[in-house]
Amino acid sequence: MIFVRKAIRRCVLFAFLLIMVSCEKTQDLRNDTTKTVLVYMAADNNLSAFARRNIYSMRSSMGSDLDFANLLVFVDRQSVNPVLLHIHDYRIDTVKVYDKLNSADASVLKEVIETVTDNWKAESYGLVLWSHGMAWVPKPQMHTIASDQGWAPMRERPKTKTFAAENLPDDKYTCMEIDDLVDAIPEGVFDYIAFDACYMGSVEVAYALRNKTKYIISSSCEIVDEGFPYGTVTRDFINGNLLKMCSEFYSYYNRQSGWHQTASISLVDTDGLDSLARCFRKIVAAHKSEIPTLDISDIQHCDRFNKHIMFDLEDFVDKLGTERDDLMEFRLQLEKCILYKNATPYICLDDPKWIKMVSFSGLSVYIPLETFEASGLNDDYRDTEWSRDTEY
Repeated sequence: MIFVRKAIRRCVLFAFLLIMVSCEKTQDLRNDTTKTVLVYMAADNNLSAFARRNIYSMRSSMGSDLDFANLLVFVDRQSVNPVLLHIHDYRIDTVKVYDKLNSADASVLKEVIETVTDNWKAESYGLVLWSHGMAWVPKPQMHTIASDQGWAPMRERPKTKTFAAENLPDDKYTCMEIDDLVDAIPEGVFDYIAFDACYMGSVEVAYALRNKTKYIISSSCEIVDEGFPYGTVTRDFINGNLLKMCSEFYSYYNRQSGWHQTASISLVDTDGLDSLARCFRKIVAAHKSEIPTLDISDIQHCDRFNKHIMFDLEDFVDKLGTERDDLMEFRLQLEKCILYKNATPYICLDDPKWIKMVSFSGLSVYIPLETFEASGLNDDYRDTEWSRDTEY
């Protein structure tokens, strides 16, 4: 029986590889659809196998009753050419095969988006960004954080989605800067952007994307290797049931145990982020001198680094000693932004650096402590739009 199961798995894998390297299809996709969803999978890294599994899960959800929509998946995996796939009627068709490229390059993301939106018109669009992620942190600092803080994001077990990562020679990798990501996404096209990637649920990322989309789905903490449960949530993405999608994601992981009972998820309405920024600016202005030396030991952190760089936004504002009226105003503005939020009681429970989620507001924030001045991380942070506009 074990031999038969292994043989079946080999056949399935071989069939999938044939799909991935097949010649470009000349057939047109439906142009009279009401919805087009693009899943952009930058998986030329240690998540490659999980991309394959997720694609199969999407296929299991795309029946003929969803023929009013196009589900397009761009996937760049290890050892095979990148492809653009059309998933429909429980089938996976290869629309285009690309030459070898770097899917962590924002110009590639921009090209793929233009290909989809130019050729397959729809009344509305959704975008799912699938890969590793590190919120607003710039590429050079990712290596610094990993080495200085004893944590290597590309080698954790099980693998987590720590946006995009591309394998390079000598066991190095590159990723997409948040400003380049924002520039690659057109304004007014996507109804929502969902991040199937770690740590992208930060106020800095949401604020940077506020003019690009109405809604953002993301996680302030890590997302374990399996990512979104696409067998369940693909139909929600197609139908625009974003609240249901978030609830299904949380429920799926909350039913797990140990490390895999790990999830945080939020649905952000970007219309309220400018008001939130103005409110935040007023609060931090009153505590400017205190922030660099703030005692962070009692503030909810969202990462497993030795020196934490991602903290719960509301908990930070509260622990900063914000005046009651200002705190209530901030919470009101935050409530307008966060349409859904939920987190499991613990993050990565079996790990020595597990996190107990006592507070969860739906967004994280960086705290520019003086201990980060020497590394230049604070200077990099001051280049973010959130920091500039809030003078934080």
